[in-house]
Amino acid sequence: MNARYVLEESPYAFGEHFGIHVTDNFPPRYNIAPSQPVPVIREGRTGAREMVLMRWGFVPGWDSKGTFFKKSIVNIRSETAGEKPSFRNAWRRRHCLFPMNGFYEWLEEPDGKQPYFISQGEERPLFCVAGLWEHWLGETGSEMETAAFLTREASHPLTQLHDRMPVFVPPELYDDWLHADETDLSAAEALLRLPAPEMVFWPVDRRVNSWKPDDAGLVTPIRPERQGTLL
Repeated sequence: MNARYVLEESPYAFGEHFGIHVTDNFPPRYNIAPSQPVPVIREGRTGAREMVLMRWGFVPGWDSKGTFFKKSIVNIRSETAGEKPSFRNAWRRRHCLFPMNGFYEWLEEPDGKQPYFISQGEERPLFCVAGLWEHWLGETGSEMETAAFLTREASHPLTQLHDRMPVFVPPELYDDWLHADETDLSAAEALLRLPAPEMVFWPVDRRVNSWKPDDAGLVTPIRPERQGTLL
């Protein structure tokens, strides 16, 4: 699930939203795919928020041979993240936020796989999903920072598309998630139990089924009468 997403904010709007200075001039992205570099927000060394580019696809720090690169772990079950050896250290110490304007899910329909775009409103506002990141060091000395976002059991109406959904983080709780450490994870764990925000969705062009197209037309509803509901 959740193997593609959209981030179309300008660098200026991005910086305004998070209260940070953004120098990177990144273009809108309408079909972000696993293994690509993506902007994430984390707590920097000074304790302030910072934006960094990381590879979307989590690789455990102990995996020096890089075998996890082939698995593309782009999302992690929040219920077991603190127990699994692959994610346990990141769960305790390395939290991040994935900014996005929406993401895609697919339904099997009689004539094939149909993608749906999901957002928190028809205007596609910026929102954040909770993530974990890791610093990877390969046997040859190569280094990379990788990340994946967390998922939880889906709530209605998203259950019509999938039984899982991302862990959404409201703006007033960004710092609760980012500042969590192993001595007190209660605030972070509480996020996993919050009611999901209201979401809307609609069917979009099947060009999304390929990772190659990347234009604004991908999020345009193709059947407006089905916007927001499958019932």
